[in-house]
Amino acid sequence: MSHPTHPATVHFPITTTLLTGALDAVYFLSTYAPTSSVVASTFKTLEIAIQPSMLPVLSYYTTILTLLFSAPAVATGAYELMPVIKRDGFSSKKAQIGILHAIVNDITVFGALYNWWSRRSTAAFIPSNENVLVSTLMAVPATFFAAYLGGSLVYQYGMGFRGSSAKAKKTQ
Repeated sequence: MSHPTHPATVHFPITTTLLTGALDAVYFLSTYAPTSSVVASTFKTLEIAIQPSMLPVLSYYTTILTLLFSAPAVATGAYELMPVIKRDGFSSKKAQIGILHAIVNDITVFGALYNWWSRRSTAAFIPSNENVLVSTLMAVPATFFAAYLGGSLVYQYGMGFRGSSAKAKKTQ
């Protein structure tokens, strides 16, 4: 049996989702009057050469990367979850967590798709307040929660362990 593919495909979409949220948050804070001077001062103190006005362009492209990197993660996750559902049905805790993990990740992918679609025609890819909410307050916490669920599948339920050398619990 081969090594599971899904764990190898999730790191890039997790990273780009979190980076998009961070870029949008910093951009928002740089344009929000009560915090703009703090962001400017921080950029100056840390000698960050990039201007905050460039952050929307960067976050737009990290959104595209999120979508591109998510395709193999979604496909391999579904491929590796299907045998569990076929074998155990939807009543096992392992299948339920796997489905919740998939749903939460799908929500973040649809959020990225919304952000890409709604920003693709705006000047300098400036995010709206809704875009910032989706990328920072929805996608970032959802990504952390989905990663937690994925870790639970591996370490509590043995998902992805194959062969006789697997030491994960076989509980359901």
